[in-house]
Amino acid sequence: MINLLLTLPYLLFLLFLIGKIPFIKESGIKTNALQFAFLAKVFCGFLVYLIYAYYYGNRIEADTFKYFDDSYYLYEALYTKPVDFFKMLFGINCEGSYFDHLYYDKMNNWYRAYENSLYNDNRLIIRVNAVLRIFSFGNYHVHSIILNFIAFIGSVGMARFFLHFVKSKWKVYLAVFFIPSVIFWSSGILKESLLLFAMGLFCFFIYRLVLTKNWINLVLLILPFLLLVLLKFYVFVAFFPAILGWYFSETTRFKWKAYLLVFSVLSLIALVLGLLNPSYNFIHILVRKQHDFINMSIAFHVNSAIQMDYLDENIFSIIKAVPMGIINSLTRPWPFEIKNALFIPAIIENFVLLSLILIAIIQKVKNPIRSVNFIAFCFLFTLFLYSIIGISTPILGALVRYKIPAMPFLVIGILSLLNTSNFHFYQSQKIRKWIHMYL
Repeated sequence: MINLLLTLPYLLFLLFLIGKIPFIKESGIKTNALQFAFLAKVFCGFLVYLIYAYYYGNRIEADTFKYFDDSYYLYEALYTKPVDFFKMLFGINCEGSYFDHLYYDKMNNWYRAYENSLYNDNRLIIRVNAVLRIFSFGNYHVHSIILNFIAFIGSVGMARFFLHFVKSKWKVYLAVFFIPSVIFWSSGILKESLLLFAMGLFCFFIYRLVLTKNWINLVLLILPFLLLVLLKFYVFVAFFPAILGWYFSETTRFKWKAYLLVFSVLSLIALVLGLLNPSYNFIHILVRKQHDFINMSIAFHVNSAIQMDYLDENIFSIIKAVPMGIINSLTRPWPFEIKNALFIPAIIENFVLLSLILIAIIQKVKNPIRSVNFIAFCFLFTLFLYSIIGISTPILGALVRYKIPAMPFLVIGILSLLNTSNFHFYQSQKIRKWIHMYL
């Protein structure tokens, strides 16, 4: 309780900033609505803490604690051996028995159980937490609130991007700030907080680049680009071709053909890179990831594991697995697969999404679509990500969490197709007036 009270000044200061930072104020959504959305994230961050602290219990294996705990040893070096601290912080000459003995052997997550050629994203979140300890005095909840604010900045950037194509504020507000799985899994000390920040800013700055052709926006894209590559490479692989295709379809005469051109060029680059250095072969990385995931689920007798055949290391095996992978991502967990209470919200969320898709099909998309290109981008990114995680993730709990980067795009795409003016709740003048006053 004392630790929670110590976070109050931080919370009040961040709520104050929401009403003062121009990037947030100019979002098109009223300050009170944004402050409420941020408070909802803070609440979910505390809920994540309670679930991991009292439901799961094993602090060493709990994602929200393990990076926070490991960051202590890196942070401690700031006062005992500051040169070591900055070497580890920036990844400069910080390998070998010296650093292993003094720091890494005390951590549980600096080294991954299954190392590969990709950047170890565990280290990034450990480093971020080590820096935050300078301001937090080791208070977990301060870290949670600050990371929630970072994720919130990304959500605002995403909302500003969406509002250029979907003029309904309530649809954008709902899709960005109040999808249950997104608000839960992107709150607290989790990698998804930084991932949401990176995706939101990338969307915002690339759209600004389309509008202004200003090179400054290209420079500002560097940070979210690097974060996407370093944090979740599989999300980058799904997101980058889709949004790059959208960019060229907006700025060239190729229109929808730009997607095919971008996908073909990037596939060729990936093929050449894989031939030059087999450790960067994407098919090899994907198949290895799936095999490791299946083996881990078997070794640890994971309760929510599902049957999944091992992929072969060729493109045809992957293509064959994609349809079922998309179905898994879109529909699972199924009602009879409930293993714990956390599965229930995911099942309800899937049911609502599938119902909205069905309504959109029944309506035959009567709602006038302002930007087919935008909707194509949203659905392509979703399909790419759902394919990757659906064929490589044999654990339902992980599947629910891994698909959240695509959820805002999927939901806003569906809502863009729906003619909600005929919905019963939206026909009420009081509700319309309240939505207008609130947003």
